[in-house]
Amino acid sequence: MVRIPASRTAVPSLPAWCVPRPALWQRLEAADAGQLVAVIAPAGSGKTVLLAEWAHHGDGTPTAWVGLDRDDADPDRFWSAVLAAVLGSGAVPADSPLHRLDDLVTAEDETVDALLDGLAALPTPIRLILDDVHVLATRTTGSRALARLVRHRPAGVRLVLAARSDPAVGLPRLRLDDGLRELRADGLRFSAEDTAALAAACGVLLDAEEAATLHRRTEGWAAGLRLAVLALRRDGGAEGTRAFLARFSGDERSVADYLGGEMLDGLPANDHELLGDLSVCRRLPDPLAVALSGHADIARRLAEIAHGLGMIERSRTGEPGEHHVHALLRSHLAADLARSRPARFRRQHAVAARWWAEHGEPAHALRHAERAEDPDLTAALLGRVGVPLLLHGELPAVRRALRGLGTPDTATTGGDPRLPLIAALAHLEAGEPAAASAQLRRARAVRAVRAVQPGADPELEALSAATELFGVAAGLPPAVDTGNRADPVDPVATADGLDTGTAAHAVAVPGDPATAGLLHLARGTALLAAAPPGDAAEARVELHRALARARTGGFAGLAAGAFAELALAAVVEGDPAGVAAAADAALDAGRRGPRPPRGGSVPSARTVALLAWADLLRGAPDRAADRCAEALADHGALAAADRYALHAVHGAAVGDLGRRGEGVAEARAARLALGDAALPGPVARALALLEHRDALLLGNLRAAGEVAAWLARRAGGGREGELMRAWSEAATGRWEAARTAALPLSRGTRAPATLAVEAALVETEAALRGNDAVRAGTALAAALDAARPRDLLRPFTLAGPRTRALLLERDAAGGAPFDARVATACAAVTTHAAPPLSERELIVLGLLPSLLDAPSMAQELVVSVNTVKTQIRSIYAKLGVSTRRGAVSRAQERGLLV
Repeated sequence: MVRIPASRTAVPSLPAWCVPRPALWQRLEAADAGQLVAVIAPAGSGKTVLLAEWAHHGDGTPTAWVGLDRDDADPDRFWSAVLAAVLGSGAVPADSPLHRLDDLVTAEDETVDALLDGLAALPTPIRLILDDVHVLATRTTGSRALARLVRHRPAGVRLVLAARSDPAVGLPRLRLDDGLRELRADGLRFSAEDTAALAAACGVLLDAEEAATLHRRTEGWAAGLRLAVLALRRDGGAEGTRAFLARFSGDERSVADYLGGEMLDGLPANDHELLGDLSVCRRLPDPLAVALSGHADIARRLAEIAHGLGMIERSRTGEPGEHHVHALLRSHLAADLARSRPARFRRQHAVAARWWAEHGEPAHALRHAERAEDPDLTAALLGRVGVPLLLHGELPAVRRALRGLGTPDTATTGGDPRLPLIAALAHLEAGEPAAASAQLRRARAVRAVRAVQPGADPELEALSAATELFGVAAGLPPAVDTGNRADPVDPVATADGLDTGTAAHAVAVPGDPATAGLLHLARGTALLAAAPPGDAAEARVELHRALARARTGGFAGLAAGAFAELALAAVVEGDPAGVAAAADAALDAGRRGPRPPRGGSVPSARTVALLAWADLLRGAPDRAADRCAEALADHGALAAADRYALHAVHGAAVGDLGRRGEGVAEARAARLALGDAALPGPVARALALLEHRDALLLGNLRAAGEVAAWLARRAGGGREGELMRAWSEAATGRWEAARTAALPLSRGTRAPATLAVEAALVETEAALRGNDAVRAGTALAAALDAARPRDLLRPFTLAGPRTRALLLERDAAGGAPFDARVATACAAVTTHAAPPLSERELIVLGLLPSLLDAPSMAQELVVSVNTVKTQIRSIYAKLGVSTRRGAVSRAQERGLLV
């Protein structure tokens, strides 16, 4: 036999960075007697380390280890290596005939038979591990020798093969006969937890998110993980771990060297070129691979390449007939193609862009068009698939494509207004009204030049009308309708069939489901923005039509938008239970989309605020506060209106939790920060009521008046203004005037449920203070009847003290479950509305922080000292304090002093 170096037959030592994986080798150890054990995976998958761990920590079975190389394809060397490993395992007795075989020169058949017989005669079981079996495939004789060992393996020998590809030993037959226990690449992949452990063993600590990113980038491939961690330890400190992991790919130097030296070296040139052509696509359906490569038999070609290379497999998660190339190998090949053949690289991306566009994957199509560096192709695709992308929730893809094109104008659009219209929609969705307005003006200019005849392009007319409607709802100036159908369509007229009263030109719903859904959503949004309090019926019709289109077309973004507007419709109607149902559905639809809404996503942030508003009015201020705080912390650059809404609801919630002054200050600061930014009328009215009521509860008539004036400027006082007047009259003890102001809201008008309930509660308190128990009972019953189906609880907890006492009496007599919840909430109320200070008292209060004494104040105000002292005593009583310092502190808490 040929002399074999001892290093070739020694079980490898475990590296210091080895991550124990006992569950894997225990699976191998559990193989039935007589089964062949095969560990087959690409280079760098961790086969050798796993088998060495098994040998060192397994059940104690003696291990004979052979590290094969290409020379072992020679039968003499192969059998010599097997014999040397067995003799070195410590399992061979001194009198075994195997010792005599060591002196033979060649491995003739008789010698091999004697070797196999000697193995069969061993008194104890032995584990024979052949590592790197794939090297034997270089010569037929090597494969034959291996096949003979597999075929005639002795009963007491557990034969283990480790290879990069299937050895020619009849594995399919063994699998059929249950004679095979195998572990392949998918079983060897590291988990995210293993990834973190490997990094830690190499001296790099990763948090859960970083470990997940590295795991995703490497797909759990052991060599990729090890190389990434080493590169991170070497180069990642300057830019930070997350930045390094974000850019890590197969083009990183150490990974590229490994892939080139261990995997791609020796690959035939035509196969290397084929893989390069395919590398531009992460997903690789077979028909797309045919288009990219020009090979009709691409599936067979890939199977042949995968057999020797690994790293290519049938997709586990994609559609049947789809291949997956390992992420690091693919990114390495793509980077190499871009460097060595840039024109080919761009050409392949253009092919992929057209293919994906034709097969209903607009996001993939746009991404490839951008990388093809073909503005005309990108513009054409964006005009064709931009609306479906937005309705699928793919705003980032649209914005990325638009940035790649620069500012769309008549030159880049070829006279087609679709691109600026889509750009305007994207800006509106991202909460960028100024940019949206510029794109709308550009689209109008292009349409005016084209002078398209009415009905010639119904989809374009619908897209234009929808964009104009969204713009008006966002506070942008509308288009001017000159009566020329080539001019922009009057946006209000696009709500044809829902007679808005100003319809100039009707826009038909187009046949394209995406554009039709967009038009219905735009109509509903515009109708809702102009809806009177309590009446959202017309808007609901359009929004439900949009939902129907969303379900038919699978448009997650459209569904999220429609549900978000339905939540706003419920606010218009004063129905917190309806708000919660629609808002939850909107957020759920957003989560089901391709990219969950984050950052400046308008529907998501506003919807969270509306959901928190519903929590608050349903008697859960703690949940409302938590929801707003989480949204403010998690979202990035929020639109001004969304930030205001979240802070306003949060302020009201913390007020209900006992920090009323802090809450009013938060709401006021957010309202002032809003400035002139656009805000939907229903949102403005709902939030103004919260702040106004809380200001009155603090006894701050000035702050309440400021809110009322702000609402009048923003959305007209309307019915909310009438309720504010009723509350203000009640706060100053003028209960009959309060009842008179509230009466129109509770009777004879279609007011939102919130307003009707609040007005009925004002009437109840006024009646009780006038000793009219019958009228009070009737008004309270009306309030409960209106609130019950909408789960509207908060108004009762803030009602007058006599009304709350009456509620407790009703509960003692027995009532509906909702009435019991109301009574329980009222019983828990420990704070009461503070009596407001008069204007003269506020003036004196303003002097208390100064060093002026009472005579100096009297001189300053030109009144008597007794008058000042009387007013100071009244201030102390109303604020519930007994000292000047306490009065100043309490007044600052209530916002009476800034």
